[in-house]
Amino acid sequence: VIDDSEEFEVKCRDAKRMLYLADNAGEVFFDLPLLKYLRRFTRVIYVVKAEPVQNDITLYDVKRAGVEMEVGEVMTTGTATPGIDFAVASEEFKREFAAADLVFAKGMGYWETLSELPAEGRVFYCLRAKCRPVAASLGVPLDSYVAVLR
Repeated sequence: VIDDSEEFEVKCRDAKRMLYLADNAGEVFFDLPLLKYLRRFTRVIYVVKAEPVQNDITLYDVKRAGVEMEVGEVMTTGTATPGIDFAVASEEFKREFAAADLVFAKGMGYWETLSELPAEGRVFYCLRAKCRPVAASLGVPLDSYVAVLR
């Protein structure tokens, strides 16, 4: 098991801006307490998909759930792709990603699409390794939960 959560929390104290890459639509209610906690340290932008893809949350889902005020600052990736595909991501998202001091990336799709990019220890991945290739890339047993800062 990998748990870099304490190191991440220390980095939060010095961060000026964080992107929170959201995952599944139904998890927005679980994201809210964490967003509130993270905002004690830094500005947090909640990032959702522009259009439906798999079960990932969209701006429409945030509005439909009636949690716009609680979520706070929100933007989209500009895409309807799993994880992040920078080839089709919006220019606004690319600018925010480059400018963010920290990125909180929730879900395996972000590990699959971002983990090989140079991130200088600023991307914090929270996921369950649901397939053998991802588990192997993390060096953990299948179905392990990890919180890794890369």
